[in-house]
Amino acid sequence: MVVDKSNMLEVLENFPKQCRDALALPKGITVKGEVTSVVVCGMGGSAIGGDLLKAYCSSTKLPVIVTRDYKVPEFADQYTLVFTVSYSGNTEETISSFHDAKKKGAQIIALTSGGELSKLADKVITIPKGLQPRAAGGFLFFPMLGVLYNSNLINVKNSDLNEMIQLLNQKEEVMNKGEELARKIEGKVPLIYSSELLKPVAFKWQTQINENAKYPAYHAAFSEMNHNEILSFRAMDRSRFLAILLRDKDDHPKIIKRMDICKQIMERNIDVEEVNIKGNSLLAKMFYTIHLGDYTSYYLALRERVDPTPVEVIEWMKKQLG
Repeated sequence: MVVDKSNMLEVLENFPKQCRDALALPKGITVKGEVTSVVVCGMGGSAIGGDLLKAYCSSTKLPVIVTRDYKVPEFADQYTLVFTVSYSGNTEETISSFHDAKKKGAQIIALTSGGELSKLADKVITIPKGLQPRAAGGFLFFPMLGVLYNSNLINVKNSDLNEMIQLLNQKEEVMNKGEELARKIEGKVPLIYSSELLKPVAFKWQTQINENAKYPAYHAAFSEMNHNEILSFRAMDRSRFLAILLRDKDDHPKIIKRMDICKQIMERNIDVEEVNIKGNSLLAKMFYTIHLGDYTSYYLALRERVDPTPVEVIEWMKKQLG
């Protein structure tokens, strides 16, 4: 029995190339005038690129807001750059946000493979068709990064991009690690934890497991979880839950210490798996760890005997909404 009927494995293997190709898409595209804020509008896989952009820009003076809604924030005006991101181009929340941003006079760039959004926007970055949005993370992130770089709003180092591609190309290592993690997750609910900075990465792990493996998973960040969620471990059972700590050597020393202490608390009731994040630059760390999560979710899908590509329930729900 063939489980991966749509060949998700090939899509994952092509992810390093996707990221390289995505870097070329915003060539020559800039925004004019003063930009005091950036808003990324999207849903599902089309919004996570915004979360990653927000994390990347956290060390700059450029505020980035991500909205998963039918409108943009009230502060949006002519000094706001709005990225409306919809892989299909037909996401109703994103199209509604486009109209709201236009009414507020914001500068708008659409990022899409086509659909209604491509017809509405004056400035469009067109990305390739044929992928599931959750598998198009490179196409849904790097064009936005490129526009900000082209417009002198942020700096991006070639050395960081080269390090990222180099790590993504470590195919055998990431596949083996993903398969090992899937084996440990099977039969248990994974609880994925990271620092606040890398919370979008932990969220991406959760959603990939949800969509690819059709399997429950949850995420949270340090140190917020120390103020609430840590108390729930007393009611957990080793046979039912697995904690996964995404650990970065460059995390704040207090976060590192909190993870060490919390690991001891967690291990009283459940197993803890630590993933040491590779890379020196934030881009390399984010995308290598996302790639590992992709393979983990893929191999978990195979173990669960479900095709990782289709999402019938989501498609059915969209039809019910009309």
